[in-house]
Amino acid sequence: MTPDDTMTKRLRFVLLFLVVGALSVLVVVFRPQAEEVEHSEPPPVSEADLQMYIKVYTAMQDDHDLTIENAIKAYNVSLDEFRQIERRIQAESRLVERVRQALLDHVKEHSVFAQSMATPSPTATPAPRAERTPKKKHSEKRR
Repeated sequence: MTPDDTMTKRLRFVLLFLVVGALSVLVVVFRPQAEEVEHSEPPPVSEADLQMYIKVYTAMQDDHDLTIENAIKAYNVSLDEFRQIERRIQAESRLVERVRQALLDHVKEHSVFAQSMATPSPTATPAPRAERTPKKKHSEKRR
């Protein structure tokens, strides 16, 4: 091995070392960091938001031609805001059940078919006098 070969090997080793070092510095400096996103709880649904949501859908039950955009105009809410409220309601099963029950109650109250199907309460009506059988007196029975 000549001194030039030894020098070439050392030079290659140094260059390789520098390249590996530079790459590791680049990886450390430019390594994508995991973004820490705070997973905060969505704000709770207020009673006013829940009532507005129910009113919008009851209005749409009453008028099947009413679009959601037109139904929410009265409440000065954008469609995106309404959908956010809807997502928060749907995340809580007890609120979903409250909405479902309110809409069912509204349908029962305002449905002509449901009103016609109402079961009449039976009333006791006395039999006409002519159909009544006369009671026998105690004294007639003993004879």
